[in-house]
Amino acid sequence: MEGAYDEIISDNPFFRDLKNEYTNLFQHCITQSWIICVPRVGILNTRVFTVEDFCAHILVPSDELPETHYSTLTEKQVTVTNKVITLEVTKGLPLQSHILFEETFYTEDFIKYKVWCIESALEPSTTTSDNVVTKDCLLSINDCIDLLWTQAAGRHVLDQIEQNVQIFLKKHSCLPIAISTLREAISELYTLCLQTTLQNRRLREKSKASKHILDNIKLAVESYMQHLLFESLFKTICTSCAYEDSHLNKKIRNMSDIQLRDLDIKKELYHAVPKAKQILSKIDTYSSVLEKILCLKQALNAINKNDNSYNVVLLTADDLLPVFVFLLIKSGLPNWYSQLTYMKEFRFSCVGKGDSDESAFLITTLEAVIEHIQSGALAGPPDPESHYYYDSNLTEENLQSNTQRRSSLTESISTSETNSREETLEYVFELIKANHTEQVQAILEKNQKHLKSIQQNEKSILKFALEESLNNNNDDDDDDDDDSTESEIYQKLCHPLCNCKKCWCKISKNLLKTSPTVTSRDSHGLTPLHVACIHGKAAIVEILLDMGADVNATDLNESIPLHYAASRGHQNALLLLLHSGADINKPNIDKNTPLHLAVNNGHMNCVKALIYFAEHSRKRIIVNCTNESGNTPLHLAAKWGYEGIARLLIENGAEPSRLNKHNKTAFDCAHNLKILQVLKSCTPNLYEYIHITSSDIKTLSCKSDNLEYLKLEKLSVKNSDYVNNPTKTIENLKRIERILQAISYGDVKLACFYLNINYDTFNENTNTVKESLCHPLCECQYCKRKSQSHVSDFDINFSDTNGFTALHYAARFGLEELCKILIHNKADVNCTNRKGQTPLHLAAIYNKTKVISLLLDNGANINAIDVAGNTPLHNASDMGNIGATKELIKYNPDISLLNASERSALDVAKKKVHLTIIDLIEKYSSKL
Repeated sequence: MEGAYDEIISDNPFFRDLKNEYTNLFQHCITQSWIICVPRVGILNTRVFTVEDFCAHILVPSDELPETHYSTLTEKQVTVTNKVITLEVTKGLPLQSHILFEETFYTEDFIKYKVWCIESALEPSTTTSDNVVTKDCLLSINDCIDLLWTQAAGRHVLDQIEQNVQIFLKKHSCLPIAISTLREAISELYTLCLQTTLQNRRLREKSKASKHILDNIKLAVESYMQHLLFESLFKTICTSCAYEDSHLNKKIRNMSDIQLRDLDIKKELYHAVPKAKQILSKIDTYSSVLEKILCLKQALNAINKNDNSYNVVLLTADDLLPVFVFLLIKSGLPNWYSQLTYMKEFRFSCVGKGDSDESAFLITTLEAVIEHIQSGALAGPPDPESHYYYDSNLTEENLQSNTQRRSSLTESISTSETNSREETLEYVFELIKANHTEQVQAILEKNQKHLKSIQQNEKSILKFALEESLNNNNDDDDDDDDDSTESEIYQKLCHPLCNCKKCWCKISKNLLKTSPTVTSRDSHGLTPLHVACIHGKAAIVEILLDMGADVNATDLNESIPLHYAASRGHQNALLLLLHSGADINKPNIDKNTPLHLAVNNGHMNCVKALIYFAEHSRKRIIVNCTNESGNTPLHLAAKWGYEGIARLLIENGAEPSRLNKHNKTAFDCAHNLKILQVLKSCTPNLYEYIHITSSDIKTLSCKSDNLEYLKLEKLSVKNSDYVNNPTKTIENLKRIERILQAISYGDVKLACFYLNINYDTFNENTNTVKESLCHPLCECQYCKRKSQSHVSDFDINFSDTNGFTALHYAARFGLEELCKILIHNKADVNCTNRKGQTPLHLAAIYNKTKVISLLLDNGANINAIDVAGNTPLHNASDMGNIGATKELIKYNPDISLLNASERSALDVAKKKVHLTIIDLIEKYSSKL
């Protein structure tokens, strides 16, 4: 190959796949200044590359001789002399390849890296012969593609399969929901694809020569077909299995506290469970049945492997099932029934079918686990709060003694021999769990009286104890008293019936330590009210509340009793707590409110109780509250497929377009078409519940008989013109919600339809109507009708309750065409929302460079400040948006402006260490 050889490296499939498929590896090469070797086009007979292929072509310079000596990421030594790469191999002569040319690239951050185009590959494995099957066992979709590509000596077989799939999807624009009908249709497509594949002479001859090759070809065709169909096919399967999935999810969510010991899993397997759970949770990322089954197998292998003592842990079926049950419960996937249906019903190739079919065994095992969970045999841990009582460092002997102690305690409860038991807090908890209402009340009332008498004598007792400690130096005795048992304390009294101050002090200390009351807590902060709500003992909850229990007491997880009642679906206990003043919007340590927990576990009755109680008691419940992950209750309802709950939330103000911390809406979390239909069909109510005092009601009673006036009072000032016409305002609010929703979907035509703008007559290039006027200034009736045909009768600057206009949303989502239409219809480019943000602020935050230039060209204020004092340049600097910063700097912003934190845009960039933005602002500053 002559030195004049040239090609476009960016189009090389090897280099393109490295950049797109292995982004992290590529970025690491750039930051470390490693050299990337790219085999020239046509030298490799495969289009599917593994990470080993890429690692073999990345050269790491040595510390001693960085110009000539390198090592690959596969730990091979390489030398470069006179543009010849010499690779040391273990067998045969050293492998050599010529460097055809060198090209230097720069990233957006101006980081330089080198790429060498080489004559031949540095790994012999990447250029395997066409005459052998490259894979004895197919392990991924890439292996399947590689097999069909190499054995057919080209991609024409893959193209034919793709063409068959496209024709199928055009013919079945809406796939049948019934599983049996869907399976028949996909089976016919598989047969057609296999027939097309075997028409290839090379594949046909090889399949005749070996049954193993034929089985691999069948599996490869099936997997590639499923890969192409997956998005449409699996969504349809999830829709068909929506009820089964939601039913299973409710079962699983209510067993989320289950522990390994509750399922009697061998302790030898404990260490392997986290790894197996991590593997199994990825099953949703695979598109073919082959990969999903292999994921099950890998999870099983992660458990059935050598332990630390190098002894193989042999699993029986009885050992395997409990582990799979635990993994399913803890995996966090919302569509296990759909996954099972996909693997069970759409496995057509049946490779290895027979007595030794390992895949069939794994599918059957998964089916058995799901049936076991659905049967209700598992109702959660026997002691839902047991994880509070167990210490992870307890020895086996301690666990055994605890079990014996609990069993003896239960026996004493069942025989009502309460007088013979020590009335500890744990004993009271056991009574609550067993629903012994009278005994709980008797013990707590008795201890309450003791506590009052102790408190009455507290001053004299403390004074006496202090005098004794000062005069007699009895600190050691006091410490002994604290550690003494009840019998030892009574032995230290003057006589058994003594009532002197010294004896009373000793007895009182012991009573405070061993006699539980309604305010007592265990080591994890649980009160009797917490435990009663965990187990749903409404009668005991009522008694505890009457005795003065703190309804908003928090445990170590910052959970109040209302959290437990909501998460476990105990509606009666929940309503008792609400009527007693429980905080309906209280977040726990994970920022989950009771509404979050009720929705997450699928308790429709508790969701209704929370919402309707807030409505009738005039309390404000935050329907769109977010937890630590940014998820609203609607996110959780959509994820787990709870259609009824999702519909109820939307009817009461939940917003499907809210983004969580992963920038996902409820639409993104939905995994079946039914829940998507619920999210799209229900018209959200824009108003959250408004807290109304009695004085407010009296003041407003003369103005309106309903809450519409109150809602109007919450509107932004720019909508005040509509207050005199409440009906029209409500209609416009609903209309703006539909407009903003359409914009969030990116549907410009639908947004224009709601705005009553004729999209077809708008010319996005000239911002004028297509039909020509008589002359530019003509005002005849004919020209007026044409010029006004695309002008909206809806106030284009009308905003929702948060102050967002259509232009805000169009700028946020980067819809340049819609921004032009809105500006042409007199949209205010400097309108602000409640945070004081203009459309330019949002365009800068979301890095929409074209929209930024459009807004600035049409009069947007580049130095506009929001309530936090931030300009658009502040926002772009904070987010690290290079493109937005470049665009803003072109329009000469004032970089000296400080925000509320007394920081300029440059200071913000320096704080976030956005080096490129710092460089851009400093260069702009030097030119001023």
